[in-house]
Formats: sequence, C-alpha cells, structure tokens
Amino acid sequence: MKKNNEGFSLVELIVVIAIMAVLVGVLAPAYLRYVEKSRVSTDNSALAEVASAIKTAVAEEDVYADISSNTTLTVDKAGAALTSTSSKLLAEVKDTVGDAVTFKSKVYKKQDVVFTVTPGTSDGKVSITQDTYYKDQKSTATTYTYQ
Repeated sequence: MKKNNEGFSLVELIVVIAIMAVLVGVLAPAYLRYVEKSRVSTDNSALAEVASAIKTAVAEEDVYADISSNTTLTVDKAGAALTSTSSKLLAEVKDTVGDAVTFKSKVYKKQDVVFTVTPGTSDGKVSITQDTYYKDQKSTATTYTYQ
C-alpha cells in the first residue's frame, strides 16, 4: 500500500515564516509613519474646523462685541477641552464643534493649541491666529483673516 503524503515539510514552513518576518520588519515602520501622518492630517482638519467655527461665531453681533484684542480660545492637550476668555465665543464654538476636540496624533496630544481672535479696527476684518505650544514654547503659528 502506497500512502500519498502531500503537504509542506517543516523546512518549507520555516522558510515561509522567515520571509514573512522580514517583510513585516521592513514594512511595519513605513506603515506606522503613514498612520501617524494620517492622524496629524485629521487633527489639522479638526483645528481648521475650530477656526471656521470661530469665524462663524464672530459673525454674530453679540459675540463680536464680546471679543477684544486678547480674546483666546484654547484646545487643551490633556482632555482636549475647549476654554476661552470670552464666554459667548466659547458657547457659539461649542454649539458647532462640540464640547471638546479629540486629538488622535502623538504630535497634538503633547501640545496646547491657542486661537487668538483679533477684531479689526474699522475695516471689519477678523484675524484668527492659531498658535501651537509644546512645553510652554510656541512651535507654530497659522493666521486666518476673514472679512
């Protein structure tokens, strides 16, 4: 009687596992960088939404009257809670984006983001500056100007 033993030998299986381990070792870091880049992009989009919500809120007359040149809105890194020096601005922004902005990337989970709202003098323009702080040092700034 002849047995028909078909299948893979142990050596062949070990070779395949070794090849897979090398591929995972090479591809995993690239994949992790891609995922982090995607998370940073998502966080930047969320911050742009906050800036847009500030723009919309400032269009309200009572909110515009409540802001001064040092009015800020802060997105805290720890709980990602929104705080502001203007209660009316904070209420309007929270109506649009919710009570908190959740950061997903490692970059923004370490930093506070502060939006400074500066009303125009006579031209009616509003300037919104987004500053990112890491360990109390300003690292980046982005300015949006709206009419």
